[in-house]
Amino acid sequence: MKKKIGLAIICSLLIGASVPTYATELYEQYISDFGNKVSEIKGREFKFLIDPKKVDQNIKIAFKDIWFQTKTVLEKNGLRVLEREKKTWALKTAVKTFFDTPNMDLWKKGYLIRTTTTFQKNRYPETPIKIVVKRINQPFNQIIQARLSMIDNETFGVIEDNVGVGSKGQLVGYIEKTVGWSMGRGKLGEITLADISQYVPELSNLGISPQTELIAHPAFSTRCRPGYVEISGLEGRVAVSMEAWSHTFNGKPFIYDFSLGYEGDFINMKETHRSTEKAFKALSKELGTKLGYPNADRYVVSKVRVLLNQPR
Repeated sequence: MKKKIGLAIICSLLIGASVPTYATELYEQYISDFGNKVSEIKGREFKFLIDPKKVDQNIKIAFKDIWFQTKTVLEKNGLRVLEREKKTWALKTAVKTFFDTPNMDLWKKGYLIRTTTTFQKNRYPETPIKIVVKRINQPFNQIIQARLSMIDNETFGVIEDNVGVGSKGQLVGYIEKTVGWSMGRGKLGEITLADISQYVPELSNLGISPQTELIAHPAFSTRCRPGYVEISGLEGRVAVSMEAWSHTFNGKPFIYDFSLGYEGDFINMKETHRSTEKAFKALSKELGTKLGYPNADRYVVSKVRVLLNQPR
């Protein structure tokens, strides 16, 4: 048994149980369809996918352009936007690597494995690396009820709602359940299913050989956090993130996104949900043609689906 170095519950931008949409607000639809079960949702992340062909080839210039355009729309629609006073345009690089069998068996069974390694300015990888396992691509009730735990039997999955805007201006959403931990570099092995199953035992019950070699699908990430937003009904402020993904280090991005998220008691945050959903619908309406990624709703506003070529 390899020694576990650290432990953290990590919630990120990824894929989950897609929820159909109607004319009502998305949060109201959740409550109507699933009742008190929505209290299991501990956070929401809102995403706007952006087409690299519609922004400058220089990533920092592209980030600035995206920021000023989105900032204008969000402010017009009720969110207060604040820019960082220092290191506004500082960039952070990382490689996010997604692992699956050659036939994408984990994806088909509703699981996702990801490691994240961040880099210092000299491109030297930092330690520890972060590892997450997610339950994805399943109906709402299956995600809610699915067991996903660490080997210590004390750490269970955190559920997050992910929200974007579809091609006709309607909100689309999906939920995911995540467990995560941190580990020193070199401790994980060759990334077989057995390497991960010793920490998340549910992976050993999928009918896949534990010695199956997992194929790496890397996304080289460049991220900028230029500011914050204040949302009605929410204490404090939340950070805004912009991220570009490339197939190689310092390569040409194949997708960007603009995102923000918050945590709290889902049922008792209606004002916050309403304000944020309204602002992101406006973002899509005003900037969808100018900046938006084509057919974003086919990928359920998920960069991972784009990377893995898994439209719904």
